[in-house]
Amino acid sequence: MNFVVQTIITSLLIGAFAVSGVMAAQPNIVFIFSDDHAEHAISAYGSKVNQTPHLDRLAKEGTRFTNSFVTNSICTPSRATLLTGQYSHLNGVPVFNRFDSSRDTVAKHLQAGGYHTGIIGKWHLGSDPVGFDRWCVLPGQGSYWNPTFLVPDGKFTIEGHCTDVTTDLGIEFLKTRPHDKPFFLMLHQKAPHRNWDPDERNKALFKDQVIPEPETLWDDYKTRPAALPENEQTVARDLTRS
Repeated sequence: MNFVVQTIITSLLIGAFAVSGVMAAQPNIVFIFSDDHAEHAISAYGSKVNQTPHLDRLAKEGTRFTNSFVTNSICTPSRATLLTGQYSHLNGVPVFNRFDSSRDTVAKHLQAGGYHTGIIGKWHLGSDPVGFDRWCVLPGQGSYWNPTFLVPDGKFTIEGHCTDVTTDLGIEFLKTRPHDKPFFLMLHQKAPHRNWDPDERNKALFKDQVIPEPETLWDDYKTRPAALPENEQTVARDLTRS
């Protein structure tokens, strides 16, 4: 199973920008979502290895969640919960079920309230996005390199690393949106989901750095829930698995 670890911590609501220099009654919202992003991989949460200055700035100027809990951390259910605000047994997505697009979602409500809505990046909910004026999503897990995106009238492929491509598409959304309406953008990154394939400029990022051995490196899972040994998240066993 592919788990989203502490996604709510790294999913950052940025907004409350003014449309014309004055605080707007309807703030613009950018929701950034990362996949399988561990809390201890962010320097704002105490990481001594990863340096994340941009996330740290958001944490400093905004709010850090330091006492958060999750009821269903699997990839697809967590996304359905974010859209609906409901527990998995209520929104109909307890595991890898197809999301019922007729359900109420935050996007539908904001769209009805006059927002220009969009989602770009990883969707992973089976059905097409609904409630979005513009959507451009990866099929399933998507690919780290030269990703293909699904759009309402078909699909297209862009050369490059998925993180860069997704971010560029998000910036394009912000630049080309109608400026007479508030906007809501869900920017869903594939990274850092397994198989941990960075872009070329970051492959040697930790080459000369000593990384402390985590306490759980040699965990035999004997005292853990039965599902954990089947989880493909261990460095020794799964680092090179596609």
